[in-house]
Amino acid sequence: MITAIINARAKSERLPEKHLYKIGDKSLIEHLINQLLSSQIISQIYLATGSKKNNFKYENFLKKRYPKKIKYFYHQDESNVTERIYLLSKKISTKYTLLISGDCPLLDINFINRLYNALKNKPSYDFINTQKTLIHEGIELFKTSAWKEVFLNSKKKKFKENPGYVLKLYPKIFNILNYKHLIYESKKRFRISVDTQSDIEFLNYLYLRLKKNKKKFNLINIIKLKNIKILNQHVLQRQPEERKINIRIITIKNSKVGLGNYKRALFLRREFKERYYSSSEIYSYNKNISKKILNFNSKEDIIILDLNKFYLNKLMPLLSKFKKVLVIDNFIKKKKIRCLIPNYIISNAKKNIYGGLDHLILDREIEYINSTFVKKKKIEKLLILGGSFSIDPEILEFMSLNKKKLKIIIGPLVKKTIIKKLINNNFQLIINPNNIYSYIKSSKEIFSRFGISVFECLALKKNPIVFEKYNYKDKEIINSLY
Repeated sequence: MITAIINARAKSERLPEKHLYKIGDKSLIEHLINQLLSSQIISQIYLATGSKKNNFKYENFLKKRYPKKIKYFYHQDESNVTERIYLLSKKISTKYTLLISGDCPLLDINFINRLYNALKNKPSYDFINTQKTLIHEGIELFKTSAWKEVFLNSKKKKFKENPGYVLKLYPKIFNILNYKHLIYESKKRFRISVDTQSDIEFLNYLYLRLKKNKKKFNLINIIKLKNIKILNQHVLQRQPEERKINIRIITIKNSKVGLGNYKRALFLRREFKERYYSSSEIYSYNKNISKKILNFNSKEDIIILDLNKFYLNKLMPLLSKFKKVLVIDNFIKKKKIRCLIPNYIISNAKKNIYGGLDHLILDREIEYINSTFVKKKKIEKLLILGGSFSIDPEILEFMSLNKKKLKIIIGPLVKKTIIKKLINNNFQLIINPNNIYSYIKSSKEIFSRFGISVFECLALKKNPIVFEKYNYKDKEIINSLY
């Protein structure tokens, strides 16, 4: 018999409390525990985590669903995972221990059985491993007493934070049995661990594909699926010795400019977190923004500004000291500054200007919605007013003429008095929806001002009717290129 240790903590950098995110009708950690409970060789299950203060939420959550079936081990040092496993191993009485990363919800119990039988039949070995990368992720089976040797050889920070990494770098120190894998196990086509929102979306996509075919959500059934859309193929796994990039995104949101810039900043932050080992912070423009910029690291930090010309000009004197600056939707004629203008088909690397359809900044959730959307009751006409609230006469006339069939999406910055007035005039409002994309997909006709919502509609395979032309200073940009 063996003891299973689920290694998890709430304060994940890229996706905090990711183990409680839903995959289908159950949380990630429930999928994992249910598979462990189905095993005939696992006698007890521990959740090994950081401090009780930061992680007690997990115990509260699991005790209601698995009373008396899970044991809990807290370790004050959140970052020293190798020591956490060592201290817990001293409490374990079984000869063998199975260490599982809590962000890997898809276990193959037959694979675990094969590991156990191979190691048990070779009692002189302490660990079992493979020289190839397999479809299985986040699993380490070892002789319980042998983890002390891992701990003693993990004095460096990179080994403390990554349990078992020392086994990979210095295998000759340890007595490791080579696992003879099956053919299907080495045919890895995608990642099944969870570090980001895109990983959650990918697993939910797989869950829905299997549910449609009336198949159980497990690794073997997933491997059999054909024509999979790998929604998390851009996600890169953080490497133990990788250096963190600091990214500062400066943007704005208010009732005048709306939410377009801020939404784009959120999309960028997600993209950076998923593609790089980075710290991506968003700063809203206010009276204190200059002081914050002065505290940034001028040599290391990457500065991204998504502001209109008026606010951007106020900050320009502060940018000269920075080596890495990107300005969105504006052209700045300075050598050190790169400009990204997504809505224009331009590309001139020599002048540090980039644009065109390949540079659009959109929400990755759109790809998930396109892959999983189920047709619902159709909306005849949908009007997207956006985050700010000022209605041109043309739009107001359109609203009045189409009142019966028209549904109107308005953002969170609209005043309650205006909302009340619209309701009193019998307009059908959708106020700050959690998922605007499902409304867009359900609509026959969509009407919008020009802005990020237009490109979201196009990405969702809908052709919106745009009320006004894009009012950019075309001559200024074109003249600057030549």
